[in-house]
Amino acid sequence: MLGGLRKKAPHARKKKKEYFTVMILPGPNSKVRKFSIEKTFLRNLGIAVLVAVGLSTLMMGEYFHMRGQVWELDTLRAETTEQREQIKVFASNIVDMKGQMAQLQEMSDKIKSLARVGGREKSQQRLGIGGTAEMSSLNLDELGKKNQKELMEQMSQELDGLKAAAAEQEAGMRKLAGYLEHRNSVMAATPNIWPVRGFITSSFGYRRSPIYGTRQFHEGLDIANNIGTPIHAPANGTVAEVGYQTGYGRYIKLQHGYGVATIYGHLSKADVRPGERVKKGDVIGKVGNTGSSTGPHLHYEVRVNGVPRNPKNYL
Repeated sequence: MLGGLRKKAPHARKKKKEYFTVMILPGPNSKVRKFSIEKTFLRNLGIAVLVAVGLSTLMMGEYFHMRGQVWELDTLRAETTEQREQIKVFASNIVDMKGQMAQLQEMSDKIKSLARVGGREKSQQRLGIGGTAEMSSLNLDELGKKNQKELMEQMSQELDGLKAAAAEQEAGMRKLAGYLEHRNSVMAATPNIWPVRGFITSSFGYRRSPIYGTRQFHEGLDIANNIGTPIHAPANGTVAEVGYQTGYGRYIKLQHGYGVATIYGHLSKADVRPGERVKKGDVIGKVGNTGSSTGPHLHYEVRVNGVPRNPKNYL
């Protein structure tokens, strides 16, 4: 019995490789050259190129990014260095300002001493903060060792101190200026110059009356001089009265403020009118012999709140 024929199992078909053929024609009489490139190789090559381009692009981007950061860092370093130098200059100016404020305080104290004002007040004792560079809490040599934040905090504290000291010094100077202004006003209203030069024929106080021969209180000074001699205002003031009385004769009364008034009697002429403002040294009238008088002279009185005072105490 013939055995059945066995069919051989067909071999698995291998995938056929595909190629691209490239033909090169150098010239009309030249031999054609050709070569083949496998499609798989071209595909892999393309993928490799794309990956390489992608990586190159990524690396270039990272490079420019890092380069930009380096540039920014260099710029920040330059700005930081410049700011540090500016802070040093500013700190030096603060130290100078403290020295100047200390000098101003010394000048203020001298003015107070000359004006005979009381000693430095507690609020003004802080004006010497820092004083000179050696006394300042800002050590310029140590600035370079501190970071920006510490420097700014210290500068802020120094400025706050200067601001407070300046405000106190301003208040003290204003108070001093007000005191001096008031004092000048008082001095200007104080009758401290002679209204007229001459011989004192009768002083302030009790005397025997040259007219009636009785003992009476003389409320001023009698200054003898020729008729027509100019009489000067001994202080700034306002003309309160111009008139004639039996005792005073022709007279003028000036109000100087602060309760001070002066009276001038026996005038031959008055050169001012009521309400007129006069300054120290202005001519207000002329010496005469009017009223109860035994000869040409000026009767001069100083009154404070209506009470007669010795004119010599003001001259």
